[in-house]
Amino acid sequence: MDDFLDKLKTVRSGFFKKMRLLFILDLIIITSIFYTIFIILNMQFFLEKSFANPQIPLNIIPPVLALVIAFIGAFILHRKDKKANVTILIEDKYPELNERLRTAYDNRDESNVIIESLKSYVSEMLGKVSASQLFSKSRIAAKIIVTIVFIVAAAVILITPGARIPPSDVSNFMNTVGGNLGNITNDTLNPFADVSMDQNIAGKTGSGEIFGKPNIAPVEGKPVDLTLQAGGGLGNVPKDYDPSQNQFIKSAAFPVDVLGSNVSDGGYSILMKKSETEKELINKYAIERSKI
Repeated sequence: MDDFLDKLKTVRSGFFKKMRLLFILDLIIITSIFYTIFIILNMQFFLEKSFANPQIPLNIIPPVLALVIAFIGAFILHRKDKKANVTILIEDKYPELNERLRTAYDNRDESNVIIESLKSYVSEMLGKVSASQLFSKSRIAAKIIVTIVFIVAAAVILITPGARIPPSDVSNFMNTVGGNLGNITNDTLNPFADVSMDQNIAGKTGSGEIFGKPNIAPVEGKPVDLTLQAGGGLGNVPKDYDPSQNQFIKSAAFPVDVLGSNVSDGGYSILMKKSETEKELINKYAIERSKI
């Protein structure tokens, strides 16, 4: 194996070690964040209220859960780390190796004067390459500072009881949220429950509200029974019905079969006394008036 390949392998190994360090820093940061949140929210109180006879100590659940969430988050953040092209990163950081390193690597199995000279130059330059130089120093410093800050914050909150939400507040909050969710569920599953109750009350008391079903209604000052009679077959014969009432009355002034009783003839008898000429004139006048 050529000398420059050994040096390139060493740089790659150092690079991925630094990436694992960044992964660990992100893991610690995320764990500290979620563990701090669990402490502030008094997660252990929730667990003690939910599990009467736990099989494991409840105080280890918050840190373990925070660590699991941190592993998932850090894995998502660093899922592309293994795909990093170290050769490209070296050439970007060291312009004197631009394209030379890739050319030497692509022709590593070749042997001639030009290729050997190129390999010798690349090997010499790789001796000056440091894996740490491939990372942004500000990025690494920022991660270290953030990690320290969250570790200290988690430790302070852990030893400061006043930083946690009181269990009574948590219990009241849970009861309030549970009551509201119960009301929302009931309203969603049975939105007309209250309406039906109001209808029953209104139908019995005759209060006449918008959803009510009053049995008695005043019409022109007189109470009228609105109750529907139970029928049988195709219809229902109303009670106290007299066919002789409200009959049409025939008269000479109304030469029609069905006439309204006690109604004026509206001048029909006078019209019938007119001559044929007058009737024709009146008819033409009526037709002309209808066209206006």
